[in-house]
Amino acid sequence: MKKLMLIVLGIALSTSLFGQSCLDDVWQCLRNGQPPKAKKFLEECMKSNPDNAQVWLMKGNVYYRLYESDMKKKEADANYTPRYPNAPIEANDAFLQALKLDPKVEPKAGMMSANLGQRALAIPIYDMGVAAMQAKKYQNAIQYFTLAAHNFELGSESSNAALAYYEAAVCYLTMKDPANEKVMLEKAIANGFSSPAAYTELYYIYRDNNDTAKCKNIIEKGLAEFKPEQQMDFADARLNYFSMINDNERLIAVVDEILASINAKSAQTEDDKNMISICANYLNNCKAYDKAESVLRSALEKDPKNFLFLSQMGYRYYEEMHDYMDKVKDLQSQKLWNDANAINLSPEFKQVKENAHEWCEKAYEVNSDNLDNNKRLRELKALLQKPIPQELNDKINSHIRQE
Repeated sequence: MKKLMLIVLGIALSTSLFGQSCLDDVWQCLRNGQPPKAKKFLEECMKSNPDNAQVWLMKGNVYYRLYESDMKKKEADANYTPRYPNAPIEANDAFLQALKLDPKVEPKAGMMSANLGQRALAIPIYDMGVAAMQAKKYQNAIQYFTLAAHNFELGSESSNAALAYYEAAVCYLTMKDPANEKVMLEKAIANGFSSPAAYTELYYIYRDNNDTAKCKNIIEKGLAEFKPEQQMDFADARLNYFSMINDNERLIAVVDEILASINAKSAQTEDDKNMISICANYLNNCKAYDKAESVLRSALEKDPKNFLFLSQMGYRYYEEMHDYMDKVKDLQSQKLWNDANAINLSPEFKQVKENAHEWCEKAYEVNSDNLDNNKRLRELKALLQKPIPQELNDKINSHIRQE
């Protein structure tokens, strides 16, 4: 028994000594600036010491130096193709394995610790994510961005981690995966990513999930976080939220803020005009019809043939018409026939219908291919007993068949 124990001890000792000896060769090659040669020695070490934390730690250093060598050659020659394109991932995996085998593993002199190595690899792995994203290899890009973000977090580089998480979120957005996009956006914002675009995207994910509490939180956080000039880029989410909770006072305040910003410009862009239309739409939906009309008439003075403005004017009166119709139905349900007929036959109701028809017709003359406006126009012609052109019917039916 004693002899057997001595044999086992001898084998263990010789293996350990061999491991240290071959590691010394690897280490010396790295100190001499010979990472490819170090890699060859390392391969021999790995065969005999697959579960040695020191060997894995050295592997991380070798592959990091291979990456550095490739980058130096690339800087000297733009046409150089890296010989070890996956070296940052190999190095990172090796550092992780070293820590798994021995959380307290220490490096040889002049070498990086596992933690420091991972932190040093954050930017190279982030760059791999950018390259994969540009190549539309989104799943690979996500892997690299999330790994880079973790490594940035190890070094308390929150702003860089936030950016990496955001890029992963963009990949998930492109892949139409809102569940994982939400996770990445939340991590980006938790790391201090302060972007109205990110907040807006996360708000709409919460809204689509019917998570009103988180909708409220992200709106309040954005209101506290963004500077006045940034609030404009966060306006769409604010409009939607205040509309959702029926806070018309704050919704109108946001509309006024948006319009003041647009009107301060010497010329309106197409984006500005689109935002004016969006504001009018929200105003119409919250039944602030006079405010919507004022906004639209002012816009039409500058651009009288703008389809968005014309169609929103039609929508303004169309919605008011349906308010009248709802009142009539309510009175009829209560069997208040005379009151219902009084509204139904009132000149005010008729004028609202005529106004709706007039503006929808004007919009149709500018753009006859918009399904929503076309359907409203046909309904109005039927209510007013006006002839319905065959072309209008054909365009509506064509759209419906395509759906």
